[in-house]
Amino acid sequence: MLCQGPEIAGDLPGKSLRTRYNQVVTSKQSALTEWLWIARYHIVIVAMTAALVFGWLMSGRYLWGLSVVVGLDWFLINLLNRITDVAEDTHNQVPGTARVAAQKRGLLGLSLGLLVGSFVTTHIIWPQLTVWRVVVQLIGLAYNYKVVPTPSGLSRLKEMYFFKNFGSSVLFVLTCFVYPLETAGHARLSWPAIATLAVFFVLFETTYEILYDFRDLAGDKLLAVPTYPVVHGPRRAEQILIGLLGAAVLTLGLGVATGTLGVRELLMGAAPLGQLVFYRPRLRRGLTSADCLWLTHLGSAQLVLFLVGTAIWQAAGLPENIYLR
Repeated sequence: MLCQGPEIAGDLPGKSLRTRYNQVVTSKQSALTEWLWIARYHIVIVAMTAALVFGWLMSGRYLWGLSVVVGLDWFLINLLNRITDVAEDTHNQVPGTARVAAQKRGLLGLSLGLLVGSFVTTHIIWPQLTVWRVVVQLIGLAYNYKVVPTPSGLSRLKEMYFFKNFGSSVLFVLTCFVYPLETAGHARLSWPAIATLAVFFVLFETTYEILYDFRDLAGDKLLAVPTYPVVHGPRRAEQILIGLLGAAVLTLGLGVATGTLGVRELLMGAAPLGQLVFYRPRLRRGLTSADCLWLTHLGSAQLVLFLVGTAIWQAAGLPENIYLR
């Protein structure tokens, strides 16, 4: 006992300090994770990388500054969505929802400040972009607030069948295609090629929306949000999903076969195939927020791989592209 007394007395404070330190570190990590979820940083990243890829394909330039603007616009839209969807996100157990509910007013103020400040800045640099940024933010507003006239009264795009998913696809086309076109042009691609890539992107991006709807199925059912899984049931919704993935690959194939696109663009067909392999086993057990996070990161990684791969290809002096016609 005499030997144990000093040992215990000297050990407890050390353990207590280590415990407090671990608690502080864990708390900070948890807060950072919540803020990343609130910002939906994974969607911001995939939008930025998509703008880089399609901007490079169309103009031959890496539009780094523009990609920051794209990321900011998506951050603002997603933040507003988190603020307006507290009830739904609570039922779906989306991380960070309690923090959003407690800090709504501050987050709204942050959004407004960033919006006004960014509009002033980008108008000085790219005045031709202002009208398109206004359109994007208005669509984001209509997605989150009841401002869309319908026969049954005002609604929001999120509560409207088909437009819930299509509205998000339109936003991606505007930010990842129209923004680069307005700021850098399309010296390397024809209009038919741009249209083909845009159709591919809309088809493929919609599959992300459907998979996120699978994750949110319980909350969407409770709040009667008319997603494909809610309206048609999980089985039919997955069939729609598979059809969209197949249509995306077919669009690229037709583009290459007709000479509208080159063989280089056919490499993008790996993305729908990779998505199919990734989501199926996870959908069977039930998609989680973590699954959707990694699914989006997979898309960003594929876009980065395309950029890096084509840069290495060109640096090696190999043909930039191959057209079948």
